[in-house]
Amino acid sequence: MIQQYFEEEIENLSDEDVAIVQKYQGTQKRLVTQKMDLYIPSLKDMLANNVINLEPKFQRRDRWNTKQQSKLIESIIMAIPIPPIFLAEEEYNSYSVMDGKQRLNAISSYIGDTYALTGLSFWSELNGKTFNQLNSTIQNAIYRRAISAVVILKESDLDIKFDVFERINTGGEHLNPQEIRNCIYRGSFNDLLIELSENRLFRKCLGLPNSQKEIEQTRIYKQMEDVQLVLRFFTLQKFEKISGNLKTSMNKYMEKSLKFTNVEMQSHRSLFIETIEKVHSVYADQAFRKWDPDDNKWSVLSAPVYDAVMYSFSKIDNKSIKGHESRIFNNTKKLFEDDDFLDSVRKGTNSLEANKTRMGKFLDMLRKSIE
Repeated sequence: MIQQYFEEEIENLSDEDVAIVQKYQGTQKRLVTQKMDLYIPSLKDMLANNVINLEPKFQRRDRWNTKQQSKLIESIIMAIPIPPIFLAEEEYNSYSVMDGKQRLNAISSYIGDTYALTGLSFWSELNGKTFNQLNSTIQNAIYRRAISAVVILKESDLDIKFDVFERINTGGEHLNPQEIRNCIYRGSFNDLLIELSENRLFRKCLGLPNSQKEIEQTRIYKQMEDVQLVLRFFTLQKFEKISGNLKTSMNKYMEKSLKFTNVEMQSHRSLFIETIEKVHSVYADQAFRKWDPDDNKWSVLSAPVYDAVMYSFSKIDNKSIKGHESRIFNNTKKLFEDDDFLDSVRKGTNSLEANKTRMGKFLDMLRKSIE
């Protein structure tokens, strides 16, 4: 096509225009798409048979609640157009979801009788009903509908899939920073962050439920805050180089991680696991919380406190902690009576000064507690 363009318009093209046209043609070759309509009965079968993978590694975790899911079902019953989903073709008749996971989950779960409708306004008569409790007319109304899909075909350039994912999910406020990192910086280190976030002792320290099903309903899990906490730990190992923008520093760390060797990967894994084991041995499910001397109790989780605890325990040998657990625990409480330490976990927590204060004071307390 570019040759035909040259033959017809060669005398009118500048060198700059030629370069632009060539780039345009090259881009078109990288992205090959196909549109299709997926009727809900077919969609149900495709999901049941794993023809469509709802859990590619670059995807976000489930975030919709039952009310949001119900609203989608109501829209389907009312024949309101649903935005198209984006699929990536992995193999023949095998796809992964790039955008639309929440919608597909809502449809699949409802038809599977996993939840009852709630919060409906126009169809309030259907509130409290599962799919099997609907009369046949409404069931058929759902089955008649189709969801439009844009498929990025397999012959497209490999990285274009992820570029598309990033673009369709960052146009508004759809993804938080860690979800975007999960897409952009895909690779072995990102997989390691997810693996470590599922560490049994780490979850206990965060006070998460025991069952996976309950964990998946927590905000920490849904928004990948647990994964981000793991990344914070590694990024803040050199906190003295961070001044004011922890988000940017974590992005840079993820970018650097793309070149990590297997030895570096194993070193990161060991450091985190050994550190969380030491932390759990002292605090159990009270870890990473602020102590309130007035109310004599631990309060909510605090990321700045997490930073100080994890950083300091990573610098102390496990053998030196043995037998000093109670002393460390009690001295941690006393640390929250220090005004400077309190300010460092309350105000401007990402500043270099705050980092130095809370890391330094906590590490100093820890070292004195094991003398």
